[in-house]
Amino acid sequence: MMKALAPVVLVFASVIGVFAADPAPRPAVVLDHTEKMIFDATAKTGRRYELLISLPADYATSGRKYPVLYILDGWHFPLLAFLQNNNPYSERMRPVIMVNISHGTAANPMPLRAQDFTPTHLDLEPTSGGAAAFLDALEHDLIPFIDRTYRTDPGDRALLGHSYGGLFALYALTQRPALFGRIVAASPVVGWDRRLLFTAARERLKSLPKPVRLDLSAGDEARVGDFNITADTAAFEALLAELKVPNLEHRYTYFRGENHNSIRPVSFPHALYWVYRP
Repeated sequence: MMKALAPVVLVFASVIGVFAADPAPRPAVVLDHTEKMIFDATAKTGRRYELLISLPADYATSGRKYPVLYILDGWHFPLLAFLQNNNPYSERMRPVIMVNISHGTAANPMPLRAQDFTPTHLDLEPTSGGAAAFLDALEHDLIPFIDRTYRTDPGDRALLGHSYGGLFALYALTQRPALFGRIVAASPVVGWDRRLLFTAARERLKSLPKPVRLDLSAGDEARVGDFNITADTAAFEALLAELKVPNLEHRYTYFRGENHNSIRPVSFPHALYWVYRP
């Protein structure tokens, strides 16, 4: 048996050698119905962002206006673009314009997102505390720019964030309750700064000017530094249930067996299908 297999192994090795030696450039993989542009927010946050756009398949021909889903963190773009392209087949979510806000080509985006997504400064994150400026840039610069550039439905905006991005999504809800009608906060660091957002929710979410759907989620082993994501998210959901905020529809899902990072490909479609349901 060993002698009979030897020629096959040699042929396979030679084929591998041909491919490895081939110097011809290979085309990059391109996602259908996507675009990229630069958003300059240096006046407010001190930086520029890459906008990774996923358009409905029929955007170029339909003439219709579409809701807009704003997504935090550029690394989520391939997953969300797949959900977009799968929508005509899954029939679980309406077509939307997806705007993924990316910190671009920074070698280490973590300090940048810590600055943009956290509402106060804590020593554990030296760059933290810039959420107010980032929210101001979204409300007054980015959203009007997207509305001018694409055929959008200004009355139907959503925001999705994970971890610090989830913290920012909840911060946006407490500070600008009319800005986003659908919010996804996956494994959010909602315990930030001694549960600052719990106080904000009690003070600012007495009522909402228009309906909001909020999806919260967490999994096992969900910790970021000293923050217990699982316990804090469940507690925030309990607070919302206690407050009984008019116009706020919310739910919390605990994903057993998923951790702080593995929760994303599970929770994102689960949440979007719920907040976008008829």
